[in-house]
Amino acid sequence: MKTILLDIDDTIFDFHKCAAASILKSAQEFGIDFTNEMLERYFEQNWFLWGEYEKKIIEREDIFRMRFPLLFEEFNIKADGIAFEDAFQRYFMQECEPIEGSKEFVDYLCSKYDVYIVSNSMEATQKSRLKKAGLEGCFKEIFVSDVVGHQKPTKEFFEHCICRIKNFDPKETMIIGDSLSSDIQGGINAGIKTCWFNPKHKVNDTNLPCDYEISKLEEIKNIL
Repeated sequence: MKTILLDIDDTIFDFHKCAAASILKSAQEFGIDFTNEMLERYFEQNWFLWGEYEKKIIEREDIFRMRFPLLFEEFNIKADGIAFEDAFQRYFMQECEPIEGSKEFVDYLCSKYDVYIVSNSMEATQKSRLKKAGLEGCFKEIFVSDVVGHQKPTKEFFEHCICRIKNFDPKETMIIGDSLSSDIQGGINAGIKTCWFNPKHKVNDTNLPCDYEISKLEEIKNIL
């Protein structure tokens, strides 16, 4: 193996903890009593909207335009959901709660392979978080959907990446990520090896075959 494509959220950083912390800070700023029920409902709606984005049903901007207004409407919260989203993004840029072992995982991969970030997010946000975590200089390049103009798992996203990877060889390339629909499907679309990071031991009830599966980041040493 020569090249690694690496996801960020729920692979390097704990998205749930980062998002929850950002929401609660925003709620304090807006004077909103954000309950656990509201938090859980946010995550349900957020995953659904990102899934719709991956399927090209909605645009990425629709996620940010809809998720808090929909949530506030459901819970009868009288607040500006768009302004809340802006506050959330401001706090989220500084949240980089690591997955256990992620620093060692990244150091190990970058010492042996050319590692590129592949993320369905915003470039400024992800670069800010990687910089705060001391990881920004570890990667050859950061490919983010808002700059690429396409999202994982589309072929167009990966074609953009492939064109910018020197001496790209699909037989010598692997994608590592937590999402079957985004990372694993994307790897299959790109014709490269796939490694599913599955710390919660979820059942793969899709028809997507994974070349490898790990439940702890340190297990990558058994593969690479």
